[in-house]
Amino acid sequence: MAHIKSQKALFFITCVICLVSFSESLFAEYKITDAMQQFGEKRFLAPKPARLRLGPLRVHPTFRSQVEYDSNIFLENHDSREDVIFDIVPGGIIEIPFDTHQITVGYEADREIFSKARHADQTEWNQYFFSLIDLRFPNWYVNVLEKFAATSSRAGTTFTTRIPRYDQTVNPKIGYRWGRTTLEAGYNCFLRQFRRSTDDQRTFNLNEWSGVVYYDLFARLKLLLEDKISRIEYPDNFQRNGRFNSLLVGFEGELWPRLITRLRTGWEYRKYDETFKEGFNSWVGVFDAQYQWRERTKIRFSMERAPIEATFGNVNYFTRHIFRLGFDYLMGFRWTYFQDHKVYLDHYAERTTLNAETKFRHDTTLAIATGFRYRLLEWMSLELAYEFARRGSNYTTFSYTDNRVSLMTTVDY
Repeated sequence: MAHIKSQKALFFITCVICLVSFSESLFAEYKITDAMQQFGEKRFLAPKPARLRLGPLRVHPTFRSQVEYDSNIFLENHDSREDVIFDIVPGGIIEIPFDTHQITVGYEADREIFSKARHADQTEWNQYFFSLIDLRFPNWYVNVLEKFAATSSRAGTTFTTRIPRYDQTVNPKIGYRWGRTTLEAGYNCFLRQFRRSTDDQRTFNLNEWSGVVYYDLFARLKLLLEDKISRIEYPDNFQRNGRFNSLLVGFEGELWPRLITRLRTGWEYRKYDETFKEGFNSWVGVFDAQYQWRERTKIRFSMERAPIEATFGNVNYFTRHIFRLGFDYLMGFRWTYFQDHKVYLDHYAERTTLNAETKFRHDTTLAIATGFRYRLLEWMSLELAYEFARRGSNYTTFSYTDNRVSLMTTVDY
């Protein structure tokens, strides 16, 4: 009887469609989930038990699916349109560990399907790939991470149609450990190429050189000093070409028992080739904290301030402040209740004329998510969530309210 119930449960879960992620999609930002974890000089794929093995290969098949009701699929200020969106995301990761080294590749295909016929042009395929070579020796290490995405962003208040593009990143690092000090040098090449000629002016490439000094203050806490020099080029919009430089200090690790933190703060300077374009010369920083308050309660908090390349008018960048607060509460052995609160403050660097108004654009966005997560099996979970987002802009065209209800299942075998 228990076996029959288990089969019925598996059948039910297989038929469930669910939510993949929260809030970032609400802003039509071009971001890719990084499959890597970075801590100090170590960059590696989070180790997981390998239930499937093919000789030396460790295989981790994954599957996510979703059904989501969205009350405002285009994030419109008025006359909002609703739809039910199905999302199916098969994928997998293959690891080849040898001695202290690791080679890893991963792939995901994401199929977004909009239910209503009039929204058929929003249905899209997205594909993501990464590869990692991580070589570790007693006193030094080399690793190379490459990521590639053929994807597009959901239409929103900035864009009225999908924006198909290719994103590619190549990021090698080399480091040497000497006593309690680690010296690391890195290079990052990022290319974003849009697939439609009408979007060519947004195509750019970023070349970044970095150097970091880590110092082991305690066994699980590192101090750091980081310097980055970057060059950004827009082949079809040379006025946005520029040079960036940032100098950061901070720490990473366990600040005290059960509190894991990461702090980077300092100064960033952005100078664009066209002198009449507004530059950036101010402080930046990011702070993350995760605290295991009690055995069943985990609290998350973060703050961030950084300039971001803009896609609004002729503005080069906007300064974004982010504040996040969330917690997970384990209810029994399988149930988890969660909440996440985020506030985004966006201030654009230059005046823009829109609808006969000329001014600096300012946006404030509040996003809240709450729900329950149920761990059915060690490698399978369900999630029911509600999400609310409200953006207020001094350009009312860009203000919106959005409500989403979703049901998720995740298989990570």
